[in-house]
Amino acid sequence: MFRASEVFEFARAIEQNGRTFYQNMAAGARDNQVQKLFQRLAREEAQHILDFERLAARVAAYDPPETYPGEYAEYMQALVDNNVFPRELNPADLARQISNDQDALKLAMGFEKDSLLFFGGLKKLVPEVEAAQVDELLRQERRHLCELHSALKSL
Repeated sequence: MFRASEVFEFARAIEQNGRTFYQNMAAGARDNQVQKLFQRLAREEAQHILDFERLAARVAAYDPPETYPGEYAEYMQALVDNNVFPRELNPADLARQISNDQDALKLAMGFEKDSLLFFGGLKKLVPEVEAAQVDELLRQERRHLCELHSALKSL
């Protein structure tokens, strides 16, 4: 069974990718307000990494059984790479392919929705006593989605 500490490991990796994504989107944004939003979201993703580290410290550590050293770390990385920010999606390359701010916002919303689905699914795999920590993670991601949606509506 997954534990909340594992979910926070996933979260940190996803947030690191998200920070890079938003930094690149900010560099390519045409509208000043969209650029500022992406810059702020990049900073918040960096803060989320720290938040998730603190939350993870409050839950029990998990030492999974492995058939070879590093097996579990490879498994976790495969889940992260193939769910929210697949390894083959280079944020810098992706930013160069975006032709306008509306498309950038829609893409960002898609990644936030994928994050919500991913973490929501993982919530079902943690013990009930640890669900509150996952709920906090989900709350923060929902806020990002709402902010991106508002920015898209205002363009």
